[in-house]
Amino acid sequence: PGQKRMRVFVIPITRTQWALHCNPTNSVPTRMTRWATVAYEKWSKWSTYPRNSWRGKIYNYGETLMDKIDFREYFLKEIPTKSEGALVSKVDIVAPSIIAQSEILHELRVLAATQDPYHRKWMKCCCYLLPLSSLFTLVPVIPNFPFFYNLFRVYSHYKASHGARHLLHFLESGAYEVVHDSELSRWYSGGALPGPSSTPDSRTVTGSGDSFNEARTPNSSSDRENDDFDRHTLESTSRLLEDDPPLITDNDIARMASYFMLPAFEPAIRRARHQIIAEKTKPVQH
Repeated sequence: PGQKRMRVFVIPITRTQWALHCNPTNSVPTRMTRWATVAYEKWSKWSTYPRNSWRGKIYNYGETLMDKIDFREYFLKEIPTKSEGALVSKVDIVAPSIIAQSEILHELRVLAATQDPYHRKWMKCCCYLLPLSSLFTLVPVIPNFPFFYNLFRVYSHYKASHGARHLLHFLESGAYEVVHDSELSRWYSGGALPGPSSTPDSRTVTGSGDSFNEARTPNSSSDRENDDFDRHTLESTSRLLEDDPPLITDNDIARMASYFMLPAFEPAIRRARHQIIAEKTKPVQH
């Protein structure tokens, strides 16, 4: 009683690879984090410019760069640093029952232990490049995007490194609880890849009385776009994915986000899913 908790979600994309998301409740942002938030809000305003304008083109290119950043880095950045999360005393690790607790804890420990030195190394590299990138001012009216992107990478690596340390602190001190969510478990109970006669979003979950227990059929333009993406991806690369196929679709992720009532859940898990599938379908270089 009285413990302040945060939640870490472990969402299997395939049998062997998982997406991760942290819901950092009870965290107090530092001055650096507040500055980063203001910078992100200013950057987001560029999305309102026409796509064929120079601002619109720069925004689209920047978002493409952001999507290429490893989803594990985004996850570690979501975890508050020890100073930000001083009020957090325990972490709930939410996952479906198809993953054993021992496996979850092992993978999270390995991730935290390996990513901390990795991000510290690249944070230093980006710091060394700041003076050089500050020279890339093309014309006075256009911001120095190489400098600002490099500065963003410094902050990103800093946050990921400290997030990894904080996660490892929780795991090593035993301040965690693995929660096998019953609805997530039911969601994965029929999680094999659909056969050729069904769409990637046609599975149903048995039961009653919850937001997952409905036939999942596309009912909006975005749902149809997601299904088109899935169908094209899975049909064109089925041979490469046959040994470890995706267990969930983009539309499944949207419904999970609605179930947990976490708007940030969907983009985080969706990004991870797309990266995992892209990595699995990448042609082998000989």
